[in-house]
Amino acid sequence: MTAIDRARPSPGSFTRAPSFESLLTRAAQGLLFVVASAVWTVTLAQPVLFLTDQKIFEGGAGTTSVIRFPLSWQGPTTATVNGFVSAAPAPAGFLFNPPTPGATCGPGVDFISFSNSPFSIPANSLPGTLNFGVTICGDNAIEPDEHILLSVVLPQGGGLNCPPEGCFAIGTIVDDDGTPSISVGSISVSEPAIAGSTRTVSFPVTLSHPTSLPVSVHFATRDGTAKARTLSSFRADYIGTSGTLNITTMPTTPGQSTANINVTILGDGIQEPSETFFVDLSSAVNATIFAGTAQATIRDTTLTIGAFDLSPDQAVVENGDTIAFDIVWTVPDGETWRDLKSLDFRIGDYGQPVLWVRWDEASNTFSLCGVGGSNAAQTHHGGGQRPANCGPGSAPGSETPLFTSSAQLVLAETTVTGSGPTGLSVALHLVVSFGPEINARSYPIWLTVADDFGNEDKFVRAGEITVE
Repeated sequence: MTAIDRARPSPGSFTRAPSFESLLTRAAQGLLFVVASAVWTVTLAQPVLFLTDQKIFEGGAGTTSVIRFPLSWQGPTTATVNGFVSAAPAPAGFLFNPPTPGATCGPGVDFISFSNSPFSIPANSLPGTLNFGVTICGDNAIEPDEHILLSVVLPQGGGLNCPPEGCFAIGTIVDDDGTPSISVGSISVSEPAIAGSTRTVSFPVTLSHPTSLPVSVHFATRDGTAKARTLSSFRADYIGTSGTLNITTMPTTPGQSTANINVTILGDGIQEPSETFFVDLSSAVNATIFAGTAQATIRDTTLTIGAFDLSPDQAVVENGDTIAFDIVWTVPDGETWRDLKSLDFRIGDYGQPVLWVRWDEASNTFSLCGVGGSNAAQTHHGGGQRPANCGPGSAPGSETPLFTSSAQLVLAETTVTGSGPTGLSVALHLVVSFGPEINARSYPIWLTVADDFGNEDKFVRAGEITVE
């Protein structure tokens, strides 16, 4: 049986294109006949359907759960869409382990299969999402992860098209029996901008699958190039810590954080290279240790023209998600807020930015920037790189976003707050979403500023965002 729920996306949201690795996997199964590219163009005339792979923990014997596959489209449908959806075991072989289907849950049945279940999307429907549900039957057997194939059939000329790789997605039933394993994740963080200020960062600790037993593990920080504060240290980069972490909140999806190890980072106001320290796990109870060492990278945020704080400076988002970045720029000692001319915010490297916008202090407007070009208003902002070519400015709160094929600045939700002409800081609240043409990977975030006296800073790496 299916469960189909309708939902509307948030304004300015996008749908996600499949990863190249996903296309290769499906090609190896013979499920893909022709793949010209992992990215395609979506037109409003004939919207493209997007299905995304999903994962769910199996659950214990006698339990059931529902794995939901979101079907999304962008642009209004040109005609009524009457389609059919089926759930069956994925083809056995490369990377796929087929589960046992059944009409009802019972001994030996892994999920409830169905075939050609109808669904309908009215003509002229705005961009939206349908959720197709597949019932999962739990058991206590220790076994490999299993895979369901959810496929959709669309009529020809029915107002929606399938993407090049086909209308299907893979659902993974993650086995959650046996002893779980513990992993701690590496992080990257910006150093607090002002000397003497602090920031708390968190190392995520995850379980491979749920367990009914209490889990604990010992942890301790360890110096790398970054040094922990001691009674005899002249300067330090973080406050060392150790202890026992008790994990009591079980994850509901694979890789979900179940607990955090918190460490305090110290700001020193000194320009310096990035520094690192580590967290080590040991002595696990009711679990094994899979990834027991994580690294923290402390990125320097000191500019020659003031200093900044970026939050979040490390994030993971789904393609189509909206995320808000808060940038607080602090003026140099002895100067005023009016001495700031512009601030650049860039996601991605200089040659191929995902999104590059510039805020102008005098006009309080944002402009979309690119590399080079013939714009007479070019400025460098790149430390010896080619000039930036920035377009016309738009005020925060404007309805029309600044967008590229990969991302957009949602101006309607973007704000700028200053503390007056003689204040000491200005805060930018930037709302960004990511589009279907972005590649699923990690991207650096860069910041730079210029002042009214003609001084320009080089770009400083301020953070990182991972798009999945």
